[in-house]
Amino acid sequence: MFKDMTDLDINFRLAQFIDIDPLMELAQEFYQFDQIEFNEDVIKAFIALLSDEQFGLIWLICDRDRPIGYVALTFFFSMEYHGRCGLVDELYIQEEYRGKGLGKQVFVIIEDYLKSKGMRSLSLVVDYWNSQAEALYTKLGFCKEKRHLMVKHLGT
Repeated sequence: MFKDMTDLDINFRLAQFIDIDPLMELAQEFYQFDQIEFNEDVIKAFIALLSDEQFGLIWLICDRDRPIGYVALTFFFSMEYHGRCGLVDELYIQEEYRGKGLGKQVFVIIEDYLKSKGMRSLSLVVDYWNSQAEALYTKLGFCKEKRHLMVKHLGT
């Protein structure tokens, strides 16, 4: 399709409700890639995030006007990390665009945003099997904690 970044016209923009259809197409691709069940509750979560910036933001990654990926940044509060923090909840870039430096650009945007809001930490979760993503995150300065994430799903 293209040879390198010079063939691309990449831009990042905040997602809005008008973007829900292309965003859901990308999310379905990501969930299939990551072997996560995509259902109505996922769509509701995206709508909630798009509805209230207090929860976080979603940036679309576009080649010209065509969405080719997204990053969902959510917020949490931690005593250990001194207040409000960012969490890259989801990052997806279509396969043909991977390995071209887009992930690095995403994190520059996110870190600049968090610093502008006075937040001092950024977390993410990476699958054990995704060594390529883990290598990128390590190169970008992320470190494994001595603890690991545990989750208990609560019934609604």
